[in-house]
Amino acid sequence: MYVVIPAYKAPQRLEKCLAALRAQTAPVQVYVHDNSAQNIGFTAAVNVGLKRALKSGDEFALVLNQDVYLRPDGIEKLTAFMRSHPRCAIAGVKQFDDKDADIVQHGGCGAAYPYGAHIRGRKSQGDCAVSLPMPWVNGAIMAARLEAVTEFGLMDQNMFLIGSDSDWCYTARLRGWEVWYCAEVEVIHEGGVTCGAPVLELQPGFLRDMTYWRDKWVGTKVFERLKNWYPMPQ
Repeated sequence: MYVVIPAYKAPQRLEKCLAALRAQTAPVQVYVHDNSAQNIGFTAAVNVGLKRALKSGDEFALVLNQDVYLRPDGIEKLTAFMRSHPRCAIAGVKQFDDKDADIVQHGGCGAAYPYGAHIRGRKSQGDCAVSLPMPWVNGAIMAARLEAVTEFGLMDQNMFLIGSDSDWCYTARLRGWEVWYCAEVEVIHEGGVTCGAPVLELQPGFLRDMTYWRDKWVGTKVFERLKNWYPMPQ
C-alpha cells in the first residue's frame, strides 16, 4: 500500500506515525509531503502524494495524518477489507482517543454540512463494532482504491484544509462507488487542528472551505440523495 502523509510542524508526531508504519506486517511505501516551510494545504499535499501513488503500480493508497498511529496489523487488515469489498473506493477506520482508549472518536460519519459529524461511542459498550457503508469518512485516515481514483479524480483543491474528505467521498459515491467504515482496523488519533472548534486564526480558512462545499453541493438533488446514510447490504 502506498501511504501519503501530509505533515505540518509536528516532527515528534510524524516520527511516531512513521515508526508505526515501519512495524506493519504488510509492506508499505511512504511519501511524506512536508507543509512546514511552504504550506500548500492538506488537500493539495494529499494530491501530490496521490499522483505519485497512481504512478507506483500499487492497488491502494492510504491518506494518513501524522498524528494517527496504526497497530502493526492495520495495513494488512485494511488491504484485506478493501479486497473483500470490490466496490469500496474509500474506507475509513475506527479511531480511538489518545487520552482515553475506550472512546471511539470516529466510527464513520453522518452529516457533512455545515459541520462534519462523526459517529462516536465507547468500545466497552460495543459501539462502532460493525463495518458499514457511510456517506463519508474522516480524512485523518482513509484508504483509496487507485483504480477508482483514476475514474472519479483527485481531491478538490478549492478546499485548502477541511471538507475535501467528505467531498471526495460524495464524488466517489456519485460515480457509483461505495464508501465504508471498517471496524476491524483500529488506530489512535492524537488530534490536531481539525479536531474541535477551529482556533481563531484558522476560522477564515474553515469558513472559505465550507462555503465552497456548500455552494458545490447543498440544494442539489444529488446532495439530497447522497447526504443520507444507507443501510448495510445483505
